[in-house]
Amino acid sequence: MRFFRRLDDGRFAVALEILPPQKVLPKVLLRRARLLNGAPQAINVIQRPGRQSSLEASVALQREGIEPAWHLVTRGRSRWEILQDLETAAQGGIDQVLCILGDHAGAEVPDAPSIREAIAMTRDRLPAAFVGATLNQYARDPEAVLRNLMPKLRAGASYVQTQPVFETSTLETYAVSVARDAPETRVIAMAMPLLSFEAAERIEERLAVRLPESLREMLQTGDVSLAWAAFRATIEQLVAAPFVHGVAIMTFEGDAPPETGAHILEALRSAGAID
Repeated sequence: MRFFRRLDDGRFAVALEILPPQKVLPKVLLRRARLLNGAPQAINVIQRPGRQSSLEASVALQREGIEPAWHLVTRGRSRWEILQDLETAAQGGIDQVLCILGDHAGAEVPDAPSIREAIAMTRDRLPAAFVGATLNQYARDPEAVLRNLMPKLRAGASYVQTQPVFETSTLETYAVSVARDAPETRVIAMAMPLLSFEAAERIEERLAVRLPESLREMLQTGDVSLAWAAFRATIEQLVAAPFVHGVAIMTFEGDAPPETGAHILEALRSAGAID
């Protein structure tokens, strides 16, 4: 549990979030997981329909000595199915789990557990695991976000992972509330390099938010070097923020090229996020 141990030591932790391939392709999975070489302490494996499952990919990474964070999705899944997955995770040595609803369409299942219940189930079956929940800092009703989040923390979640952060002010109010009401909870900010205005528009649509004007204007210039400078500045702000304990890096591309990994590593090193 390198990710948790680093947090427990009071050090800034780094995870890389990857998209598994559409079918079982071990070389592709490992290439994506090794984008940042051995710098991340965990690899978050996204759950998406039509792709290798997060659980299957996580178990495969664990066998390769790469520590995964399994994304346990509840939407459209029965309590029995989740219990079966938890058993597979236990047998596969999985010890980091992010419990989420999932953003895909899914049929309603009568006995589908809530995320809070899934967290409690995970804590019961994997008592030593580092269990997380998500937070959308762009939601319209901040109080509703916190009312939804706190029961998940009481159910056993030890960390909170955010939506992509482009300016720390959007996260601070939530982080302060979490620190006040659940002081042992770690806040992990997602960070994503945006290298084109088209990518920014797609993220704005997905998050239902308008990005900072300074970032939008910079991306409209088409200068990729400025885009990477903006990403480095974001990482530096997150490392410096006392209410952020780690970062989960997500790339816009599903299969990012090595040069993207090199730029990300440079940003993490310059900010002091990695040794």
